[in-house]
Amino acid sequence: MATNDQRIEEILSALEVIKTKLPNGELEAIKNHIQSLSEDQKFIKEDLEYFKKRLFNPDDGVIVRINKNTDELERFEDDIEQIPNMKNRLENVESWRDGVNKALWIVYTSIIGIVITLLFSVFKK
Repeated sequence: MATNDQRIEEILSALEVIKTKLPNGELEAIKNHIQSLSEDQKFIKEDLEYFKKRLFNPDDGVIVRINKNTDELERFEDDIEQIPNMKNRLENVESWRDGVNKALWIVYTSIIGIVITLLFSVFKK
């Protein structure tokens, strides 16, 4: 199987034979277009190699990173399922804390009231 460069060389040689039959220069334009296509093909090949390396690099390729992320998600899947339970427990603790705060304010207010009453009774005598 012939490579693309060999095919291009065959086309160019065939065009050289035809060149004698077309004197108006159209053949030269076709030759230039074919050479331009060949150069563009080389750039495309380089770009494809770059993207292959970025995708399939075993150290830090995109596919490897996706697999690592998937593994991490699977590892933490049980923890993620426990989040709603933790949220409910946190809400219960906050509710209890609010109740305790209200009770402490009542106790503090009562103590301050008793202290003030004792002070007035001591100063009245």
